[in-house]
Amino acid sequence: MTDTHHEESFLRKYIFSIDHKVIGIQYGIMSLLFLLLGFGLMMVMRWQLAYPDQPLPLLGWRLSPDMYNSFGAMHGTIMIFLGVVPVITGAFGNYLVPLQVGACDMAFPKLNMASFWCYFVGGIVMLSGFLLPGGAANSGWTSYPPLSVVATTGQTVWLIGMVFLITSSLLGSSNIIVTIVQLRAPGLTWMKLPFFIWAQLVTSF
Repeated sequence: MTDTHHEESFLRKYIFSIDHKVIGIQYGIMSLLFLLLGFGLMMVMRWQLAYPDQPLPLLGWRLSPDMYNSFGAMHGTIMIFLGVVPVITGAFGNYLVPLQVGACDMAFPKLNMASFWCYFVGGIVMLSGFLLPGGAANSGWTSYPPLSVVATTGQTVWLIGMVFLITSSLLGSSNIIVTIVQLRAPGLTWMKLPFFIWAQLVTSF
């Protein structure tokens, strides 16, 4: 009898994985890193408010008014779209939904992987605005007029990043809905679903 077990490579197992647990961990790690970055931007803004026109400790540079607006916009964007939402639905949702409904994985594992990578690319695209002329987006995390009327290159990149993030959310929420509706264990009726599953289902809709 031959052993037909196929050993996955590191890239396939941990980077481009289709395992819902690994993808949940990927979401968790990335969202926590983004949250740390957002926290850092907020701390710089608070320093500037407390000590106007004073150079930042250790860094030695002053935060210009335009850069302050960029930090504010990117702080809000990072904390909401790259941090809090991916932690709740991407990390906890991916890891726990299949386990709590009795499924062996999400309904669409490859779609699940695509959801994470859309999220990752969207975040990197947004952050690349800091490297462009004029700086990152400076119209707030909602990008409402009148602030967004005078759009910079960073604001345009922000919008492109949002396309990736929205695509990621659509792929992930569709996957969660189908998993809960179609892959529940026999006997797990709607009224027996854990409260966490109901929360994920409503959030995904």
